[in-house]
Amino acid sequence: MENTLLLLKKIIPKEIEILQRRYEILKGINLHQPIGRRSLSQRLLISEKIIRNETEYLKEQGFILVSGLGMYTTDLGVSLLDELKDIMHHVKGLDYLEKEVKKYLGCGQVVVVPGDSSHIKEIKENIGKAALEVLLEHINDNTIISLTGGSTIFNVVNSLKKPNTSFNNVLVVPARGSLRNKVEFQANTIVSKLAKKLNGNYQLLHIPDNLSKKALDSVRKEPEIEETISNILRANIILFGVGNAFEMAGRRNLSDTVIDFLNRKQAVAEALGYYFNKDGDIVYTSRSIGIKLEHMTKTPYPIAVAGGAKKAEAIIAVKKIINNGSLIIDESAARRIIDIMKKD
Repeated sequence: MENTLLLLKKIIPKEIEILQRRYEILKGINLHQPIGRRSLSQRLLISEKIIRNETEYLKEQGFILVSGLGMYTTDLGVSLLDELKDIMHHVKGLDYLEKEVKKYLGCGQVVVVPGDSSHIKEIKENIGKAALEVLLEHINDNTIISLTGGSTIFNVVNSLKKPNTSFNNVLVVPARGSLRNKVEFQANTIVSKLAKKLNGNYQLLHIPDNLSKKALDSVRKEPEIEETISNILRANIILFGVGNAFEMAGRRNLSDTVIDFLNRKQAVAEALGYYFNKDGDIVYTSRSIGIKLEHMTKTPYPIAVAGGAKKAEAIIAVKKIINNGSLIIDESAARRIIDIMKKD
């Protein structure tokens, strides 16, 4: 298929562009229906004139319906999207990007979502949906799922409507103590949300970041916390976001002294409370209770999620902890990773 599509791009490049555009418009309508032309134009960053012309065509072909509330996809339109999914993956060259990133980073699976999540909110949602598919593939009966907080992981869990498969005795736990963040993005909130959607159980950690060592040691001995920590360390799946070191340091309200230290150590990435330099060495660890890095390279299946070209260096820095798991990123991050690795 790949060679055929390359030939088609050479022979009929304009027609391939039209195919891509109509596919994105139809997909956008399907995701946000009912939706008006202006709203769709703003979401997809495509002019209203083009949206009007293309939606007229899609309407004539019976792929969408137009009402006073907005545009909807028909059953025929939904069926077309499903049939075109794999073809469009090849047309956009995403399969090539996945192979290249996997080769450079050495992780078990790479999923690349089209677009740039730094500029289009919809792409963040698509990253979440792609990560959710990977997560559901690895859940079995008696699975313990550990996850971090943050907007990226929120999008993963928010994508879950009703799983096609029911699981028995699933337990969801936070990977570490709560981050000082919006309540809806805190690990505890997302943990309870995922557990309810999976009809599973959950345990929480009501512990803020960066307590003193004395306070942490005291809290750790509480029976309820002790049990939760035990389950965190037995997790089968760890779902986490990868962040820029200094953005995360700011969110965690780290002191100027620590931020200066991170700067001197040339930190580029943060994951699970650990800060890494570009070579993947840990240069700083937040004081918190939760998953330990040594557990990441053993039994658990890690699923890392990130988006945007600015996250590329951070993703490369944490490659050691995802080498037996999955990485879900957007197109802009994938292209930037490849550029950096080629230069090295």
